[in-house]
Amino acid sequence: MSSDDEAEQFVGDEQGLHGDSHEVADLTGGEEAPLDEEDSDNENDTGMPEESHDAHDDSVHIFEGHTGAVFAVAWSPISNLVATGGADDRVFLWQVGDETGASTAELSGHTDTVASLRFNTSGTLLASGGLDGHVGIWDMAAGSCKHSLEGPGGAIEWVDWHPRGDILLAGSEDFTAWLWNAQTAACMQVFTGHSGPVRCGRFTPDGKLVVTGGGEYDASLRVWDPKTGTCVRTMQGQQFHPTGLTALDVHADSSIVLTGAEDGSACLTNIQTGRLLGRLAGHTDSIEAVRMSSSMPYSATGSVDGNLIIWDNTSLSVRSTCMHPEAVVMLVLHPSQPLVYTACLDGVARCWDARTGTCTQQWTGHQEGIQDIAISMDGNSVITGSDDNTARVFTLG
Repeated sequence: MSSDDEAEQFVGDEQGLHGDSHEVADLTGGEEAPLDEEDSDNENDTGMPEESHDAHDDSVHIFEGHTGAVFAVAWSPISNLVATGGADDRVFLWQVGDETGASTAELSGHTDTVASLRFNTSGTLLASGGLDGHVGIWDMAAGSCKHSLEGPGGAIEWVDWHPRGDILLAGSEDFTAWLWNAQTAACMQVFTGHSGPVRCGRFTPDGKLVVTGGGEYDASLRVWDPKTGTCVRTMQGQQFHPTGLTALDVHADSSIVLTGAEDGSACLTNIQTGRLLGRLAGHTDSIEAVRMSSSMPYSATGSVDGNLIIWDNTSLSVRSTCMHPEAVVMLVLHPSQPLVYTACLDGVARCWDARTGTCTQQWTGHQEGIQDIAISMDGNSVITGSDDNTARVFTLG
């Protein structure tokens, strides 16, 4: 399908959005209670305490070992083991709760910045993606390298695991995405079709499809069959995103995808039908992170414009605009409560109430900007990685 044909398709879908709103209403998760109606138009200022954070450190753990900025952090789904990766080409494993603050293992092998980390569902393996174009598979029991995966001709942009198996997915700067068997190191698929770096991607929660987003001149969302490697759907055109995609998330129902782009636009798309459900307008600069709640009808987007925006999925309207002093580069959602955690380049991590848009807690300690944030399984602690060469753990008060 040409870009012009796809644009015409999206125009028709967008005009019929309000007349067929049940597709968006499905995001409420059945009988889950909606967010409070009285909060729907709330827009706050920063909502943050006014006290200075320059000399105060709210962290419960400080992990020091990197000699360069910490760009990636991950938290094991089964334990208090965390991982950090950075500009010094190294990966460290740390145990939260260990008062010594010493790493349990240093994982060496990358020859360029480690930009992405992800534990598999069972917590037995860790994947690391480097700007050297290599993906490392690390055995947590042994604390050593299991495999070094090669193939992509450019930097690894991100890594993701199949939700129920040791199958690894990674996107590359060379316009491709790759699928490997992490146990055998065998390449299972190479997804080709993007005309720009594959900036974002992941498996759908049911594990049946792969979704990828193309950056820069590509500006497409592509849906792939992981068994055959074929592209089964492409969303592209001026009525979708006119500029490159930067972030995406898939709803728990495996059919609705939220995407963010360089121009600050966000879109909700049904990847089963190819219908654009709506464009979310509110940001004025590149969107760096997006998340969809699995239990309540809201989504969250963070941008270089310094705003976290909470969206109502049913009405596609802004519920709250949560202002930060500098760019919001990453965000995560509490698994069961309506809380959003943000990582900001001002060096402060914050917790926001998604119902009211108010900042309920902020954590200081980093001396430079935060680049990544990951959340514990219970949702009550986060680990942050910073340009100050440290990672810190913060907990809800």
